[in-house]
Amino acid sequence: MHEIIKKGRDFRIIPENFESATIFELKNADDNNLEIELTKATPQELEDYKAGIKVEIFGSGGEGLIFFESTIKEQNGSRLLVEMPKHCKNIQRREYSRVRFIGEFDIEGQNDNVVSIEDISAGGMKLITKQPLEAAQDYKIKITLINNLTIECLLHPIRIEEMQTQQGTVYAISGCYKDIASIDRVALVQYSFKVLMETENRENER
Repeated sequence: MHEIIKKGRDFRIIPENFESATIFELKNADDNNLEIELTKATPQELEDYKAGIKVEIFGSGGEGLIFFESTIKEQNGSRLLVEMPKHCKNIQRREYSRVRFIGEFDIEGQNDNVVSIEDISAGGMKLITKQPLEAAQDYKIKITLINNLTIECLLHPIRIEEMQTQQGTVYAISGCYKDIASIDRVALVQYSFKVLMETENRENER
């Protein structure tokens, strides 16, 4: 397990207080513990990383995305000793996996035009509309996830496809986010991981 984690990069850690999510450097890893340093955390954020706090950790691995849950064993300033997890998820998907959307979605001036949200990822989303959106225009959107986290950014259409349905002509709009805060991107990555794991667990139970 620790060899998989040692090969990872671009790690982020998310405590119970999601707003204190941050990056870290992996200092050491063995069969029992991870030694990490929160290089960017503020003194206020470090208050959310006390011993006993449960955390979620994810990063990029050679075979995909690495994700696991663990518990902080010790804290010494910005240095943490984290319990080595028994298992981690190594999701062999594209950088931002697309998953089903559960939540609320608003797009400025276009809510009556939106039929449905097909899928969502940390990089963009696909929606179905009654009328096409303008490819040269950015649209202000607000996404409210199932954990009540609200994300506000711009959606830039990159592909517009006309589709025929029993209800008539609709348009599949694939777009990417612009001007999205890093913490909001983390929220979407976390949401995608949770949906992927729930789907995987249901399939394993069959």
